[in-house]
Amino acid sequence: MSVQNLILSALRMMPRGLAQKMAGPPISVDGYEMDPNIQILANLSAKNMARTADAASAAPTMADIRKAGNAFDAIALPRCRGVKISDVELPLKTATLKARIYEPRHTSDTDPAILFFHQGGLVIMHHLTDDWFCSLLADICRAKVITLDYRLCPEHAFPAAIEDGLALWDYVHENAAVLGIDKRRIALAGDSAGGLISSVMCQILRDKARAGDARAQKVAQPAAQLLIYPWVSTKIEETGSMQNCAEMFPLSRETMEMFNANVFPDDKNIDHGWANPLHNENLQKLPPAIIATAGFDPVRDQGNEYAEALAAVGNQVTHYCFGELTHSFLCLGRVSNAVQNSCRQLARDLAAHLGR
Repeated sequence: MSVQNLILSALRMMPRGLAQKMAGPPISVDGYEMDPNIQILANLSAKNMARTADAASAAPTMADIRKAGNAFDAIALPRCRGVKISDVELPLKTATLKARIYEPRHTSDTDPAILFFHQGGLVIMHHLTDDWFCSLLADICRAKVITLDYRLCPEHAFPAAIEDGLALWDYVHENAAVLGIDKRRIALAGDSAGGLISSVMCQILRDKARAGDARAQKVAQPAAQLLIYPWVSTKIEETGSMQNCAEMFPLSRETMEMFNANVFPDDKNIDHGWANPLHNENLQKLPPAIIATAGFDPVRDQGNEYAEALAAVGNQVTHYCFGELTHSFLCLGRVSNAVQNSCRQLARDLAAHLGR
């Protein structure tokens, strides 16, 4: 373990009062108060960004931006004990893509499965970004978890990532016997942009089933959807959380505008239905949803609104707003006990939907 991670782990074990003294005056937004351990990390990040800005002589390249996004990897918690991993390449209909498969301690030929899609605005990060949380899902849900290194923008035009997700869905169903997966118990999950992918896939699969193509077998539906601080609208408005959390760690309004510029160059496809699941006029008959938002997050309000909209038309929804947490909290388990507790709650809720 690095010295940095030893320090962060020690901070997590510190009494809250002492951590708050180290963090400084509490950061408060919309009635929420930030977890002091995350505030300490936010302070360190701000100082590092200031030093980097002072040293920089040119605008950051995409390689620089991706390197900064992958910095979360260095502070990740280790995977849950007993969870086995396999790093593979899957020959999907869209492309051959890297994936990691997590298996619980005890497996069978009919395990539930979770297809997980990572955060990063469809532009940065990778399939191992949420490595600890994926292992936690495998452990608590006793499920096989598959996380996909889907194609990123701007190298691949939107909606390449969603097409990859649908291709993974088809691949898992076609190879369920080989993978040891029960096709009736497959959930979709993801955080931020991964929440976008998962929510849109649920809508697309529902619509395929409703199409009533007599030539095709009945379209299988997800057993559940787990959406964590989901990005479900491309609108960047100067109201609510988008305004009040505009300068928040680790996701700012400026970063969101960078994502939009790379995913929707010259606003191409920015109003596409697959980019805006929140604004779909038909939100009925979707899989049971677990939706988690964070108090200190520009996209908090749109995630809350999506949860309310799903529930309003009769869908089963479990909704948490973890007020003291920030966007990308899945990566911050080493820093904060509140993060770990929240993640375990989400995993337990998903386990209930998968029959475990």
